[in-house]
Amino acid sequence: MTEIIKLTFPVTVDGHEYAELNMRRPKVRDRLMVDKADISESESEIRYFSHLCEVSPDIIEELDWSDFVKLREALQAFLVSRPSV
Repeated sequence: MTEIIKLTFPVTVDGHEYAELNMRRPKVRDRLMVDKADISESESEIRYFSHLCEVSPDIIEELDWSDFVKLREALQAFLVSRPSV
């Protein structure tokens, strides 16, 4: 399952415009991968979103803050959602 996050403020990195990002559901190994790195909490979060959206960290770093908050909200929705029985 993925979530499409439409960016209010598209970014252009290396000549490619990103108007939306596709975030997949996180797995435990995704968090472990980021936690193993000896980096700041902010850099860790950027790498985490980069990994979940399968884009370069450069793209996440260029996002407008309001679009970055959308990534956080999408992640939170994944963490609280439960499959239907």
